[in-house]
Amino acid sequence: MINSRAKEDLNELEENFPCIDSNPNIFDFDEITKHSQLGNRLNVQQIEKLKEILCRYSKIFSNEPGKTYLVEHDIELINDVPIRTKPYRMSSRQTDLLQEEIRKMLKYQVIEIGESDYASPMILVETPGKDTRPCIDYRKLNEVIRTQFYPLPNIEHRIETVTAAKYITLLDLTKGYWQIPLTPKAQRLAAFTTSFGTYHPLRMPFGLKNAPYYFSRLMAELLQGCKKFALLYLDDVVIFSENWDDHISHIDKVLERIRDARLTIKPAKCKFAQDSVKYLGHVVGLGKRSPAQLKFKQY
Repeated sequence: MINSRAKEDLNELEENFPCIDSNPNIFDFDEITKHSQLGNRLNVQQIEKLKEILCRYSKIFSNEPGKTYLVEHDIELINDVPIRTKPYRMSSRQTDLLQEEIRKMLKYQVIEIGESDYASPMILVETPGKDTRPCIDYRKLNEVIRTQFYPLPNIEHRIETVTAAKYITLLDLTKGYWQIPLTPKAQRLAAFTTSFGTYHPLRMPFGLKNAPYYFSRLMAELLQGCKKFALLYLDDVVIFSENWDDHISHIDKVLERIRDARLTIKPAKCKFAQDSVKYLGHVVGLGKRSPAQLKFKQY
C-alpha cells in the first residue's frame, strides 16, 4: 500500500510540467561534497575514490535534459477523429510568462513550431510559493489513447530492501520525461496550441496518458541486470549497498549505464553515500525505517 507521502510525490511528478533552468550547472565536486555532507560520514580516502568515479562521468551532470535512444514514446488511438481544442483565454501577464517558457523550450529543442490536425491547449498553473508552470491539457486526447499497462512495483519490498543498506545514493534524472523522444506520429497527435501559435513536442510531455508506462520501460531497460543494487522511484534512481567497496562499484555501473543511454542527472538533486534517505514516504537506512515528516501546505 502506498502511503500518503508517496501519493503526494506521484501526483507532483505527473501533474507538473517541468520548468527549464536557464543556468545549466558545471560539474562541481566541492558542491556535491557540501550538499551530501560527505565529510560527516566518509574518510579522506573514500571521498577521493568517490571523486574519481564522479569525475569520470562529469558530463552527465547537467540541468539540461539528455535524449535517450533506448525508448521512443508512441501514441496509438482507438479512433481517428481529430481532437482539436481552442486555446484558453489568458491575461496579458500570463501570456508574457507563457511566451518566455515557450522560448526556453524552443532553445532546448524540446518543442518545435508546427501545425497539426490535433491540438490540445496549454495553460499556466500558478501555485502560491512555487514557480509558475506551463501545463498541456491532454484530457480529451487521453480519452482516445489506447492504454498501455506496466506492472506496478511491490512498494513494501522496495522499502525493506533499501532500509537494510549501509550506503545509499539518490540520483535525480534531469526533467526525466523530457529525456524520452517522441515518434513523428506522437509529435503530431500531442501538438499543443496557445493564443500565439501551435507547437509539436519533441520530447515526452507530462500529462500524456501513457507517459508513466514509457518512463518505466526506459528505466527497466536502463537498470537491467542492476536490480540487486539499484531501483527506480518516479524519476529518482536509488543505489543501495552493504559495504563501501560495493557501493563505489554500484555507483560506477549505474553512472556508466546513464552515460551510455545519453541521459543526464541534476547535480543539485543528487545525494551520494548517505546512511539514510527519504524514500517512498519513509526515512530508511542502516536497518531502520520511520515515516517521513509530511509537508502541510499553507493557505
